Amino acid sequence: FGLEVVVVGRLGYEALLPALVASVVGDLVTRGLGIHHTVYPVPGVLPLTAQVLGKWLVFAVGVAVVAVVFVEGLHRLKALLERRVRWLPLRMAMGGTAVVLLWLWVGTDEYLGLGVPGIIRAFEDPALPVSAFAWKLAFTVVTLGSGFLGGEVTPLFFIGASLGNVLARVLGLPVDLGAAVGMAALFAAAANTPLALSIMAVELVGAGVLPHVMIVSTVAYLLTGHRGIYPSQRIGRRKHGGPLLEQWVPLRELEAPGPRGPGDSGPGGHGSG
Repeated sequence: FGLEVVVVGRLGYEALLPALVASVVGDLVTRGLGIHHTVYPVPGVLPLTAQVLGKWLVFAVGVAVVAVVFVEGLHRLKALLERRVRWLPLRMAMGGTAVVLLWLWVGTDEYLGLGVPGIIRAFEDPALPVSAFAWKLAFTVVTLGSGFLGGEVTPLFFIGASLGNVLARVLGLPVDLGAAVGMAALFAAAANTPLALSIMAVELVGAGVLPHVMIVSTVAYLLTGHRGIYPSQRIGRRKHGGPLLEQWVPLRELEAPGPRGPGDSGPGGHGSG
């Protein structure tokens, strides 16, 4: 994830060994302290056929749409509040109040916190409310957009797993596999990290999730365009291909859906003359 997330379009293999060391040491230390990851249900194996492939392509479109809504909603709300309410404590108080009002409106605690029980439920419950992913999206966008930090990863897993549950039911795919693919693919699209999240899906639910998660993550990643949840993430190469840009452009500086080339004026370019 560290190798893939820094610059879209470039994997820094020079950092491969340090990243590997950090990952292994971090994992050993965490396990040594007695902390373990949540154990997720393992979906059954689904053969990839032409019909199944078509369903996954439709699935990927749905994931991309929700990823764009999440990313745009988060950044636009944050920008609006920063422009209208300049004092951070007041913005956070407003956001906290809004979360409480949402909680009272929904009448359940299921969308508060990280939502790990909701993720597990998405793997197992064929009657999961269709609106579950939308509610969790709203709670998360309001919380992060009003200034609270941290907590976008697991909530995105919740949104993706519950969305995957719904899409799987609509498309006639296994619910547990849909939840697993959705959980990984939504974060892959929102963070521009399809390779890392496909590997993560295998770590969490087993190799049976391949190649389905790779297909959905890649297509959703391409469909979301040059946007993401991390404003400091840079664009090193356009998603549709081409050479590395001479000057990498942070997502926060993009003025258009795609980054400018090295000969263009504006952020990331040197000017044309």
